[in-house]
Amino acid sequence: MENCKERTITTPSHLKSSVWKHFGFSTVGGKVTNKDKAVCRLCKRELSYLSTTSNLRTHLLAYHRNVAAEEQLPSGTAPSVQPRVTAFFSAQSAGPLPDARNKAITGKITRFICKDMRPIAVISGDRFQELLRELEPRYRIPSRTTISSQIVQLYDATRENLKTMLQHKTLALTTDGWTSLATHAYVTVTAHCISDLWELDNYVLCTKELRGSHTAVHVAESITSTLNEYNISREAVVAVATDNALNYVNAIRNVGLINVPCLAHTLNLAVRKGLEVKAVDTALSRLKQTAAHFGRSPSDTCLLQEKQELLGLKKEKLINDCVTRWNTTYDMICRASEQQAAVAAVIFAKKLSHLELSTSEWTTVEQLKDTLKPFKVATQALSTDAYPTASAVLPLQHVMVSQLSRMVANLKMRYKEESGEWLLLNKAALLDPRFSRLVHLSPEQKQLVTESLSHELSETETDTDDRTRQGDKSAAVLGAMGSLFGDLYSKADRSSCSGNGELRDYLKETLSADKNPLSWWRDTGCHRYPQLSKLARKYLYVPGTSVRSERVFSSAGNIVNKKRAALDPDQVDRLVFLANNLRN
Repeated sequence: MENCKERTITTPSHLKSSVWKHFGFSTVGGKVTNKDKAVCRLCKRELSYLSTTSNLRTHLLAYHRNVAAEEQLPSGTAPSVQPRVTAFFSAQSAGPLPDARNKAITGKITRFICKDMRPIAVISGDRFQELLRELEPRYRIPSRTTISSQIVQLYDATRENLKTMLQHKTLALTTDGWTSLATHAYVTVTAHCISDLWELDNYVLCTKELRGSHTAVHVAESITSTLNEYNISREAVVAVATDNALNYVNAIRNVGLINVPCLAHTLNLAVRKGLEVKAVDTALSRLKQTAAHFGRSPSDTCLLQEKQELLGLKKEKLINDCVTRWNTTYDMICRASEQQAAVAAVIFAKKLSHLELSTSEWTTVEQLKDTLKPFKVATQALSTDAYPTASAVLPLQHVMVSQLSRMVANLKMRYKEESGEWLLLNKAALLDPRFSRLVHLSPEQKQLVTESLSHELSETETDTDDRTRQGDKSAAVLGAMGSLFGDLYSKADRSSCSGNGELRDYLKETLSADKNPLSWWRDTGCHRYPQLSKLARKYLYVPGTSVRSERVFSSAGNIVNKKRAALDPDQVDRLVFLANNLRN
């Protein structure tokens, strides 16, 4: 290019000098020094140039529309203050959007609606459509009918994949019922297992409408229907966690499965039973009245915020107790204690003496806070999906009973020794190195559990000789577990526990209560005890609560809201399924 002939010509009126510079020309006194070749400074492409600017202008319009817009090309075009997003697209963008690209965008919109629990009507919103047109003007915005069809297709594909994944796996289930705003009753069933990486996996199998009365027979039919749809045999289900509602407890027994009562629900019932003492009930009733008063009085709420600011307290509302929500009594007491000075100032200023607690009542409340704290910790520890919980049920019950004299009878009646779930839960505890010393059992009971597991281990070894072995919040909760149990299990004597082979060696292991047992089995246990690890996979994924099913209600509540109360039950099932099971 250096040898090209140079000459000077006058700049054309419709092409500014800055554009000439864009192609490597220099301007002097309104004239440019011309070469036979022009080079685009953006894409470095060489362009032939003789005496006209058509070639240069065509290149700018085709590949650099933002520059063309700034330089008023073609002639007569109004100047643009800021180029549009579409100005950066290449020349190929002028044609229709390829069908594959159109389908990909529609697929992403469908997943957005399902995973983020948005109404299908969002596709018809003016601002949403305006956003799509700005991002991709050539995209053909689908109708609501098309999106509904896409949801059905996505549901069918995801469901078939889940069916395949659950084949030949042993599972634990949770189930519970709820009622939508449209007064449709639903039964939700979730499945749980341990992955090859020793992580807990959980899936929502279905959210079926329950027609007729909510009897054990109808619930059992719904659960059986779900198992049949997924080709899950009863033998593949180790246990089912439910709350203590009799219709669900009896339904599980009618299906022929072991029922694990939800410990979180059981603890809540036990706490409610203990709070019936008159002295306690009087103090709590006063706190409830106070919270309710500030909840319905805007002026007093504003005054409370002023007092909080003066006293350097957080501007937080008082919490009121709710019978059906776990730990709200404890939360109410903690918040009232934190805001006691600010609340007392408002009560004095507004002469609300009927809301004031006496010194003895405050003493009772403070003592009650210390009493209820272990229940809060236990419930939080059991409400996680990150590590095993069934193994902690009976050890937690033992800690609760040993620490508290009240509420003992209500706790003990839930997990009787003669029941099938008692043996299952103790096997899970034995296979959890945190609780394998079985401190909560008598020597005879330990021997019974150990012998049962030894017998099952010998059967497993016989059946699998020719097979190969397959191979920030959670930390805080585990830390709370450690403070709750202390060294109760780690320093216990193992002399009353016996076993043979892998089980005997395993019983010498110890693990702190604030550690994740699945991590231990993944990193250590499955290498040292390959046969026993198969039983650990079988029992450690059993949930100790029905929390997973109840969490589904939250996502379902976001889907079946006031604006979508008329959703068809089948569509509710699909949307709840996809919201909980779509992984990417």
